[in-house]
Amino acid sequence: MTNYGMDFSFFFPTRILYGLGKFSRLGDEVAQLGKKALIVTYPSPILDDLTNQASTMLRANGIEPVLFRKVEANPTHTLVDEGGELARATVCDVVIGLGGGSAMDTAKAIAVVATEGVKIWDIVEGARIQHDPLPMVAVPTTAGTGAEATQYAVISNPGQQRKEGFARTQFYPRLSIVDPLLTVSMPPSITAQTGLDVLVHGIEAYVAKVASPVSDLFAMEAIRLASENLRNAVYDGKDLTARTNMMAASTLAGIAITHSDTSLAHVIGEAVGGVFRTGHGLTVALCLPAVMEYACIANLEKFANITALMGGKTPRTSVRDAALKSADLVRQLILDLGQPRGLAALGVSENEQVLKLVTRIGWDASSPRPASREDFEILIKGCLSPEMSYWKALEQ
Repeated sequence: MTNYGMDFSFFFPTRILYGLGKFSRLGDEVAQLGKKALIVTYPSPILDDLTNQASTMLRANGIEPVLFRKVEANPTHTLVDEGGELARATVCDVVIGLGGGSAMDTAKAIAVVATEGVKIWDIVEGARIQHDPLPMVAVPTTAGTGAEATQYAVISNPGQQRKEGFARTQFYPRLSIVDPLLTVSMPPSITAQTGLDVLVHGIEAYVAKVASPVSDLFAMEAIRLASENLRNAVYDGKDLTARTNMMAASTLAGIAITHSDTSLAHVIGEAVGGVFRTGHGLTVALCLPAVMEYACIANLEKFANITALMGGKTPRTSVRDAALKSADLVRQLILDLGQPRGLAALGVSENEQVLKLVTRIGWDASSPRPASREDFEILIKGCLSPEMSYWKALEQ
């Protein structure tokens, strides 16, 4: 039940330009922020044309582009530090993150490191940010992480086998240009995996203990849009209605998680990603059904509403039965999109370092149902299995 009597705050400093064709505004908008822009993106043929278009638009507006084409799927702390050094050495005064969540996360962190003069891992470990970052412009090319609307960045430290998602208000983009046309060239596999990430964000933000009436509004609409449009976006990539709705869902889910939180699917997924270097979106998605089975009993009404938002028909069904069905709908969506069944299919196995990471004090704080070490052991077994089921793992 939504509680409008609870205390909450809402802060959102990012200006969003949303709609088909808005990418063409990049040069005009960046010209209001600086004269030399570091473009942070991937060394990918898929993005070469967009990077060239971005450079052309910047030059046409008197802005010198500097390219940092080194982003990888799990950006590392050393990559961020290298980008920050490049921004300082070339005296860039704007940072542009062009690509998926990893590009935007890297750009956010570079914008801070460039002015702060410290290494990003020091900030991960709690060092205070003393200076204003460079203005950062987010240009998402996937409907996935919602990083264009969050204060989060996810950075990996392979040497420590850690992958940390952490929040700083300085990570909010100054501007986000959200153009669904940029997602049309994304292949079905990326569309599926990033789209599932949207659904995870919506669901976890909705059921997190720190959810508020404001975050609920964004989360519920993200769940509905992703459930209704992701299949079409994957199997008919030129369906602009599906692409537009998925891009909206991604941004809405980003706003939801930054004003609520993620939960155990992210706790397990980021630990697995840090140890096994798996892709973020798919990893957290494969954790979600088991996590939902584990947590649903702690908030039957919200999980029942998830079933309704995902189109589950439950006539004359109790709230409990409707809630229990929600995980099945997520599992079915994963299978409909042709994705692997369980983390073991990604080469993941039971691992003591993963268990050590997920059982750090407080990491289950946002979960509707707290988790002990023993609970996490069963949850991880469920996430590994082809059934992606906590209940079946519990029976073993």
